[in-house]
Amino acid sequence: MDNQHLRSLRLRNFRSHERLDLEFNSNFIFFSGPNGIGKTNILEAISLFSPGRGLRFANSDELRAISGLGNWNVFSLFEVEKEFFEIEIGAENNGKKTIRVDGKRKPLNYVGSVLKIIWLTPSMDRLWTGRSFERRRFLDRMVMSFFPNHPKDCLFYDHALRQRNQLLKNNETDVSWFLAIEKQLAEVGHRIDVNRRKVIDILVQAQNIKEAESFFPYLEMHLSAPEISDSEDFLETLVNSRAKDRISGRTLIGPHRSDLLVRHSSKNIEAKYCSTGEQKSLLLSLFVANALAICNQFGKPPIILLDEIVAHLDQDNLGNLFSHLQKIKAQIFSTGTEKRSFQDLNLDSLFIDLRNTSEGVGCFIS
Repeated sequence: MDNQHLRSLRLRNFRSHERLDLEFNSNFIFFSGPNGIGKTNILEAISLFSPGRGLRFANSDELRAISGLGNWNVFSLFEVEKEFFEIEIGAENNGKKTIRVDGKRKPLNYVGSVLKIIWLTPSMDRLWTGRSFERRRFLDRMVMSFFPNHPKDCLFYDHALRQRNQLLKNNETDVSWFLAIEKQLAEVGHRIDVNRRKVIDILVQAQNIKEAESFFPYLEMHLSAPEISDSEDFLETLVNSRAKDRISGRTLIGPHRSDLLVRHSSKNIEAKYCSTGEQKSLLLSLFVANALAICNQFGKPPIILLDEIVAHLDQDNLGNLFSHLQKIKAQIFSTGTEKRSFQDLNLDSLFIDLRNTSEGVGCFIS
């Protein structure tokens, strides 16, 4: 199996880091240091080398350093299948995000065809009990690994949806205006629904290649909304729902209304009704299935980002998670306030301690 590794990272005017240079020669890199030192900012910088807006879903202007001096830039050196790529992501003077690979400008979705990066963050602990929007976003994040154009489709769909909703609120009667927007919604909405369902099938199949002695539960998952069989049928449904939608002032059908429903298979319980510990295990099971599916589909493991993972998992679950991730030889970046929990896992590790110095944040290998 081929691998992908991040070999170096340079941050310029990014969040709390005006200047930070890092090199990585290990499969497991752990950033320690006090809260507020900028550990998660490093993971966020790495997450930008994937489709979408990174692990915090931030706009480009939010990424500029606190000092506000100059545009932000993230420079990287990736090794993918024994080839090296210098990839730069940054902001231009107009605030727009740009990407360059080996000095040549590329479309923003280009990195998704080269790099596969996935992550777990503390906010995901509430995934099964939170809003359906959060589960759709979580699913779409996984879909992007397999369909790099998915974020572009989602943005286009959301824009067209806002236009249609505005027509509904304004009590617009121009049928041709409605139809033009609904044709766009139907085409892109159908593609979004198809890609989501394909990835759900891929993830379910990936669970079957986990070892029988897996510590994580088998989960069933499906979308709450009916399948959109084709764009023409969806268009007809949108046209026929105008009167009902006009009363509510918004579009009541479509992939934006769908929810990711997950069930603990052996217990036959919906995830939202499981115990807190079971919900974490279901999340880990889905995360491991996602990593395995990427390995199976692309012949290489994803780069994995784990933010404050120790604070949200006990030692047993932490060990179980890393036993799975080590088997696929993924490069893992993790953060925490202390490293003791990882020192017993016998990993090929690089521990980087972040500390405040007179010249800014300093990195110390420990």
